Amino acid sequence: MNLAVFERGAKASALLVALALVACGDGTVVLPARPVATPVPVPAASAVRYTAIGASDAVGYNASVPCANPPLVAVPTCPGGTGYVPDVAKSLGANGASVTLNDLGISGAVIGPDILAVGNSYGSQGSSAPCKPRTGSDVIPADFITNELPQLTGGETVVTIFAGGNDTNAIVNAAACQIAGGASQAVVSQFVTTEITAFGNDFRNLALAIHTKSPNAKIVIANLPNFAGIPIAQQPALASAKPLLQAVSVGIDTNVYQPAATTFGIPVADLLCNPASYASADFFPGPLADGFHPNDTGYAALAAALFAQITAATPTLPLTSCPQRTLAGSARAPLAGAIPAFDRR
Repeated sequence: MNLAVFERGAKASALLVALALVACGDGTVVLPARPVATPVPVPAASAVRYTAIGASDAVGYNASVPCANPPLVAVPTCPGGTGYVPDVAKSLGANGASVTLNDLGISGAVIGPDILAVGNSYGSQGSSAPCKPRTGSDVIPADFITNELPQLTGGETVVTIFAGGNDTNAIVNAAACQIAGGASQAVVSQFVTTEITAFGNDFRNLALAIHTKSPNAKIVIANLPNFAGIPIAQQPALASAKPLLQAVSVGIDTNVYQPAATTFGIPVADLLCNPASYASADFFPGPLADGFHPNDTGYAALAAALFAQITAATPTLPLTSCPQRTLAGSARAPLAGAIPAFDRR
């Protein structure tokens, strides 16, 4: 990665990390040599077995009726839920199909054990021990590969994956701790690239394992919004973190989810370039509104985007260019100050 554009003597600029990651091919993940799912529509009337893999979003944090109360680990059938997972299940059954729902959401979970280990090595800003190994309620509790994948039944016909919110938080927090400790620009840049690559490898392993265990499942994923543009990132305490939030979230979209869709045929609901991903009305009001988790309206929009890809004979590819990719702008503001954890529930 070419770091010559950095200003001499300046501390690590998260924005330039973002530009390097988004503009270059660094961190691109090598996915399987064949698609892990065949893009065919769900039959008009059949027995649908739907499993959702996710974190607090899958649990329905900030929904009027979450899949767990308190919203920690989802009740698999989520009776009466108003988050995106039960919304997708309702849509799948609207044509008369019998739907069996298995919601595996665990609040705070990341995609794999490697990112979990990195995240747990750096206490979150605002905790009692920032940048030190996490303890107590600050500990990242689970990961999709270790804790959710084994709970697949093997008979799934549809599997959705929404991964990367907690991973972005863990990577951004760790990078902020490295910057606070005096790490060089090159070290921070390489760390972010390495962690995005690790995320991609975990996603590949997760998708392949699902396909192996449930070969008849149609796997559909959602990419990430640019976390520099969601409502919580507009608070003053996160202003200097926006470029790094953009670097990680857009870096995952560019280097992991885009090739998953364009090269390997996995349907992707494009949240990155969807204006609804950034609309305040999709987050507020809500019973636990924090500017990160959608409310019922936002979850309904997410469910609609996923359902459209589940039922499409030819899924729509995520856009490769849109204004939302670069919401952090071009100002060279170095990362500084405390960064509150924006999704540790």
